[in-house]
Amino acid sequence: MLIKFETILIATLFFAWSGLVFAEVIIQPVPDQGLQPRLSVDDNGDIHLLYFKKRINSPASREGNLYYRHYDPESGQFSLPVKVSSSAFSMQTFSIARASMATSKDGRVHVMWYYPRSSEMIYARSNPERTAFETQRSMVNIYQEGIDAGGDIAALGSSVALIWGAGKLTEEHQRTMFLRVSDDYGETFGEEVIVSDPDLGACACCSLAADYTGISDLIIGYRSAIDGIGRHMQVLTLENVDKGITGAHYGPMSELQQWEASFCPLSTNDIERFGEQRWLVFETHNRIMKMELTSNNEVSAVGAPFSETRQKNPALAINQAGEKLVVWGEAISHSRGGRLNLSLFNKDGSKSDYIFDEDIQINNYSFPAAASLPNNDFLVLY
Repeated sequence: MLIKFETILIATLFFAWSGLVFAEVIIQPVPDQGLQPRLSVDDNGDIHLLYFKKRINSPASREGNLYYRHYDPESGQFSLPVKVSSSAFSMQTFSIARASMATSKDGRVHVMWYYPRSSEMIYARSNPERTAFETQRSMVNIYQEGIDAGGDIAALGSSVALIWGAGKLTEEHQRTMFLRVSDDYGETFGEEVIVSDPDLGACACCSLAADYTGISDLIIGYRSAIDGIGRHMQVLTLENVDKGITGAHYGPMSELQQWEASFCPLSTNDIERFGEQRWLVFETHNRIMKMELTSNNEVSAVGAPFSETRQKNPALAINQAGEKLVVWGEAISHSRGGRLNLSLFNKDGSKSDYIFDEDIQINNYSFPAAASLPNNDFLVLY
C-alpha cells in the first residue's frame, strides 16, 4: 500500500484492484469549510454534494445554510455553491439531524432536512439544471409530534418519497415511521401515511435510511424501540407506494442487527445501490455493520476500531466493479467529529488486505461521506 499526502491536505490512498490496475481513494475536507457532507451518485454517474455551512459573520454560532455542488471527476473540482435552504437555520449538534438528498430522472436534486427548534421536516427541490432551488416547504402537518431526528428522501424516475419517524418522545415503544410520496418530481405530495408496525416502536433520536428497490417499492432501514429497549435495525419493505401501499413486510432479523439498550444510541445509517441490490451500513453495539437488503445476505462487521472506542456515522460507496468502501468516525461525542476510519471490500465480499492508519480528524459537528467515481476510484469527504 502506498500513501501520498498532497500539500492541500488531500490524502490519497492507493490499493490493488483485481490484481491488475490501481484504484484510488481521494480523501479531502469538505469544500467551503462545510460540515455534515452528503454525497450521492445518480443513474448517469453524476456526483452531487450537499453540505451545511455556517454564516461567515457568526462563526461562533451554529446558524447557517445548506448548499449544493456538483463534482467534476475530470478536473477534480466542485462547481460553485448553490444555496438550498431559503433561510438560515441553526444546525443541530447531533449528526442524527443531518440533511438527506436524492436525484430524480429529470435531473432535479431533492433535499429534506430537520428544523430542531420547530420540529419541522423541510423539503426543497432544484430546477432540472440544478442552478437554483425552489422556496423550501414544511412537509409534515399531521404527524409532527415527537419529530426529533432526520428523515430520509428517496427518488426514482418521477417518484419522490419522504420518510420520517414521529410519536410521543416519552413512548418510544409506540412511535412509528411515516411517508409522503410524489409522482410528479416533487411538485405535489400525497397525504401523510403511517407505514411501520406500531408494536415495534421507533427510536426517537436515531436517523433512518431509505431507497426505492423498483418502480414503486420502497425499502427502509430504521431502529425500533420494542418495549423501550429493543433498538434493533429493522428492514421494512413497502410494495407499490404509488398505489397506496399494497403490501408491507419486514426482513429477517440477524443477531448483528439486535441491540438491547435503555438509552438512545444516536445512530445514523446509509444506503447505496448496486444494480438491483441495496446495501445498508448501520451501527450495532458501537460497531459498524453492513448488509445487502434485497437478498437477505448475512450481516457482517466492517472492521475493528483503532482503539476500544465507539464507531459511528457510517457512509457507503460502491463502484461499478462492485467494490465497497465504508467510512465512519471513531471516538465521537455530541460535538466532536472524531477520527476517520475506513474499510474496503472486494466484489466477492472479502475484505481488502490494506491497512488504513492515518490520523485524519473529522470536523466537529460533522461526519464523513463517500462516493464512487466513474473510473472506479472513490471520493471521501470529511
